[in-house]
Amino acid sequence: MAVKTPKYAFLSETGKLINTGISRSIILSGNIYDLFLPISSDGTDTAPNEDDYIPLVPFLCQKWNVSGFILLVYELNGPIRFTSEADRNRLKIAYGRWKQQTDDGLPLLDAPQISPQFDEYLHDATGNPTVALEFLRQLCMLSRARGQQPFLKENLLILIEAADMLLPEGEIPRLSAADRHRVSIVQDWFLDPAFINAGDAVIFIAESRSLVNSQITRLPQVVSVDIPAPDMEARKHFISWFNQARKRQDVSANRGKDLRLWGTQEQLALLTAGLTLHALRQLLMLACYTGEKLQPSTVIDKVADFIQSQLGEDVIEFKKPGHGLKDVVGNRKLVAFLREKLRPRIQSTGVDAIAGAAVGGPIGCGKTFIFEGLAGDLDMPVLVLKNIRSQWFGQTDVIFERLRRLLMVLVKAMIFVDEADTQFGGVDKDAHATERRLTGKVQAMMSDPQLRGHITWLLMTARIYNLSPDLRREGRVGDLIIPVLDPEGEDREAFIRWSVSGVYGHKLDPTVMDKLREITEGYSAASFASLRSDLRAEAKEDQLTLDQIIEVAEDRILPNVGAIRRYQTLQALINCTRKSLLPMDYSPELREKWAQEIRSLEQSGMVG
Repeated sequence: MAVKTPKYAFLSETGKLINTGISRSIILSGNIYDLFLPISSDGTDTAPNEDDYIPLVPFLCQKWNVSGFILLVYELNGPIRFTSEADRNRLKIAYGRWKQQTDDGLPLLDAPQISPQFDEYLHDATGNPTVALEFLRQLCMLSRARGQQPFLKENLLILIEAADMLLPEGEIPRLSAADRHRVSIVQDWFLDPAFINAGDAVIFIAESRSLVNSQITRLPQVVSVDIPAPDMEARKHFISWFNQARKRQDVSANRGKDLRLWGTQEQLALLTAGLTLHALRQLLMLACYTGEKLQPSTVIDKVADFIQSQLGEDVIEFKKPGHGLKDVVGNRKLVAFLREKLRPRIQSTGVDAIAGAAVGGPIGCGKTFIFEGLAGDLDMPVLVLKNIRSQWFGQTDVIFERLRRLLMVLVKAMIFVDEADTQFGGVDKDAHATERRLTGKVQAMMSDPQLRGHITWLLMTARIYNLSPDLRREGRVGDLIIPVLDPEGEDREAFIRWSVSGVYGHKLDPTVMDKLREITEGYSAASFASLRSDLRAEAKEDQLTLDQIIEVAEDRILPNVGAIRRYQTLQALINCTRKSLLPMDYSPELREKWAQEIRSLEQSGMVG
């Protein structure tokens, strides 16, 4: 079966904006640093050479070098470039004629006599972005100017790289004089009705729209077009192309060997979701160099390293817990629910797939351990979201956009957020603007139909009430809010047996069990873990007697956090969305009783 060539929807989207006149000023953002395959009009590769895949700007120059347009490219550290010498000469002559007309009082001169000014501007624009932008603006004025006949028959299509460095985001008073000048030039340029209604177009290239000065991006005529990360078909084509290219070339001259895989190319394409083609090429080149068969573990490590390098190790972490649900002590009802109800819905890609779940419960009840166990049982990537906020101006939005591009190409993954109430704030007027924007974007992503069945969000917090109501609604994590409570009954007995298991090798008789149940009244999962540690420390390498175990347990005093834990427990109960997960029979009267106790605690100053 032939591998499909990649399709670049951003090309047709940009072309539609220009051809219909919807916008003459466009920002191309997203996966701008990757490789792209020039495709002819019949959908085939343009050439069978090894260097088929090329960077974005050369790719755009090939695709948009069409009749009726003169294509110009400006790079921050380079000159203004033309795709052909003929276009350069055509514009040079037109510029001379136009300047001659605009300089009142000058005698009619031949174009070649005045055209050196054009070369001077081109020279001065190199390394001087302010001059370059003003010169490009003048060229657009020339393009639409009319004398006795048009100075230029073609329209101009201008590509400007590194727009975020030319027009950096920031408050205008804090920008340098040169930055303010460039922002002013572009504002005048894009607000000019003659430019808006003409046929020229300016394409800014920046990784993120949010990095470009908001004085420009807020203009209604400035439209963004996103370049997504390579999808499954794009990665599959690149792997196939790379393999064929290796066979065509002289392998010995390349100091490498043929590409060897543990499975099929399709399996490799599936496992490399999240990689750019640049990163995928590095992986394949290393495999060819070593000559070893590429293994899934190597691919997974590469994906994890790449994603962490893009988002930052302090933002995201790939997690593979070393334990599963079988290692969870007690919590029998909850563990059965996770196995039988939640896990199938997380793994599903159909209409029964769940967008996410929230987990509430008091501090120390074992939320993280239990749901890390669930993550450990799932055969999918688990991404731990640590801190999406950045201390640097504008970087929070950039990180979010990178995260969204990643999630859009992952076939199946879980987003694991611990202490979610500190990660996502509110959207009310008291919240910081960046926090409101971030929370709003995360909420929209949770309910995005494109991600449903592919991405599952798992939010854990002891302060479930601090999560935005918009986050807790159905269609997001409000589909399932799970309480994790302190162990009672048989669950508490399981924790007691677990606590003494390392220091007492016999079965506990009912009398001793009753005594330990009495001593451990009010214990959380963390309390039992602490007791287990104390018993191990007391025993050293030996076993303890029952009297010694009871003595250690009776010597312990629980921290003075009972009131806050009670408040958090009540909030977990009242926010629970499944009757079957409650430790008692549910009734509206019981819910009202919880609400009254919550209000009473709040009146006493307990707000958690």
